[in-house]
Amino acid sequence: MSDEKFQVIIIGAGVAGSAAAYRLAKAGREVLVVDRGKAPGAKNMTGGRLYTYALKQLMPEEWQEAPLEREVTREIVMMMTPDSAVAVDSSFASMNRQSYTVLRAKLDAWMAAKAEEAGAMMVAGSTVDGLIVRDGKVCGVKIGEEELEADLVISAEGVNAIVAERAGVIKPVEVKNVAVGIKHVFRLPEATINDRFNAAPGQGTAMLCVGECTKGVSGGAFLYTNQDSISLGIVVDSLSWKNARLPIAEVAENIKQHPAIARYIQGGQLIEYSAHLIPEGGIKALPKLCADGFLLTGDAAGLVVNSGITVRGMDYAIMSGIAAADAANEAIEAGAYSAAALKGYETRLKHLVLKDLETFKNAHDYMVHTRHVFTTYPNLAAAMMKNMYTVDGSPAKRIAGVAKQTISGKLPYFDVIKDIVKGAGSL
Repeated sequence: MSDEKFQVIIIGAGVAGSAAAYRLAKAGREVLVVDRGKAPGAKNMTGGRLYTYALKQLMPEEWQEAPLEREVTREIVMMMTPDSAVAVDSSFASMNRQSYTVLRAKLDAWMAAKAEEAGAMMVAGSTVDGLIVRDGKVCGVKIGEEELEADLVISAEGVNAIVAERAGVIKPVEVKNVAVGIKHVFRLPEATINDRFNAAPGQGTAMLCVGECTKGVSGGAFLYTNQDSISLGIVVDSLSWKNARLPIAEVAENIKQHPAIARYIQGGQLIEYSAHLIPEGGIKALPKLCADGFLLTGDAAGLVVNSGITVRGMDYAIMSGIAAADAANEAIEAGAYSAAALKGYETRLKHLVLKDLETFKNAHDYMVHTRHVFTTYPNLAAAMMKNMYTVDGSPAKRIAGVAKQTISGKLPYFDVIKDIVKGAGSL
């Protein structure tokens, strides 16, 4: 057993863990961060978009030094059939640096380095095997045969919060509350990306797709432009995937050949391939966020929202790291580490993160159980647009007539109205 004791030990050097470590170190606390990757960011994955308000709150000045890729100034939402696509394409001169595409290997390494500069101790390449629990209170972590004690432990270990599960602090994550993501990263010259996306230097595109990209299973595809690469991948609901017996790796490969996507990545060199679980249960699936001597942050706490048109997780992870650090500072000042003494953590999250999760509490159920979103509607959208633009010498029809003709016999009108009403209430 080691005689060394820290005020706070953080499990995981992702954006939540490093945010908490940075803020605590700035406050002069003795902080240790343990990460199982060879380096911070080595095992972390995301589609690739960060909303910067969280980073600005953490580092009001230094955030501008972060290795951000491109400012997102173009948003595309696309419905796909096997050979066609219908998209809503929006471009903006500027979004006031609201969001950027990112690559986690770069971003996480930078944030961890900032935490170290502030005074936190980083230990990479080490796996936390368990928690030290005495009289119901978490008192440190176990790494192999070594035990490291702390007044407080913060879990930022990601969606697979195995350490917290083994200790019985939280229940194992349920299949219905997670999605599976697969991502490819293709290297392309910066000038080529600018040309293909009609973008000025530094401007980027975020694209979300539904339909053929997941073979009709609940989920979607994403594409993000980085400085000299493109991130492309799919996300599918785990339970829907399981029931459909979908060969997900094959589907992830097939999307690269779709005519609406292939033109963007043509000639690109595959430089990265990764897969990851994503929490999607929302506020209904949240575990206990605090216990005696213990706090849960980021993906480990399930703080992710998929509203259909935006996916948010990294900003919530950073905000939860900030909130955890502030709650830890209060606990250290008071010398009290019970769950009741740490309640300030959850109170801080209610102002934004938990409020957003409450707003979109029905979004996941709507997306999973509204099958027409991923099958019928993309086909109808493509058929209607094709009918609208077909000129073959027949008498022209009004748009309403074209829409009625397209839907007739393929889907009951009541189903369409029901899905619209349900979607409006959920999203």
